[in-house]
Amino acid sequence: MRSVSDKNKKKWEKSKIQISKELRDIIHGYVMSDGYLRNGCLTVHQGEKQKAYVKWLYDKFQIIRTPTPIKEVLMTHSKTHRQSRSFRFFTRSVLHGFENMWYQVSIDADGHRKSTKKLPRNIQCFFNETFVTVWFAGDGTKIIGSKGAKFEVTAFTVEERLILKNLFFTKFGIRAQIISSGLSKAGRPQWALKIPAEDYQKFRNIITKMDLIPNLFPYKLHKKT
Repeated sequence: MRSVSDKNKKKWEKSKIQISKELRDIIHGYVMSDGYLRNGCLTVHQGEKQKAYVKWLYDKFQIIRTPTPIKEVLMTHSKTHRQSRSFRFFTRSVLHGFENMWYQVSIDADGHRKSTKKLPRNIQCFFNETFVTVWFAGDGTKIIGSKGAKFEVTAFTVEERLILKNLFFTKFGIRAQIISSGLSKAGRPQWALKIPAEDYQKFRNIITKMDLIPNLFPYKLHKKT
């Protein structure tokens, strides 16, 4: 009997999809921030303000997505009765390898399957300019009141935050800092990875090599000096 991984490999070969290095890094960057993988399928789902970003990803993911157009999703909040609008599309179920890298599967006390996102062991292999740029598009922002930037990293473990901090230094010579960013509404500590002012220009140069941030997220940038 063939294993599940063998079946996935055969399915991948049959699809004749060749993922470029750039596409690989964009997939990883999106999963790092807002993306959700299940059964080898990546869900791209963003709010109304990020409609242009969804279109950008839709174009970049052309060889791995379905031909179905981007769908407009309307939802009404159960308490406020306010309606929100978002945009969504799915890739085909060809990203099992990415899912295996990014999720740890466990069985809870009730016997239900649970997938928890984790940093891939080989993250250093794709922790590059493209990856960081797409990650910043989802989880990054400029620091208000001083020159610098930060990434939301609360969802990661203490060890994973340290890995990310060290990767910024070893890959780019950027001395990132792990900082507290207050408490959530539920009273849980929040954490961010800060790019300090002295390294900001170096960081800015990295995330503006692609058109993504300057064109779609210019408000996340401090002015160039």
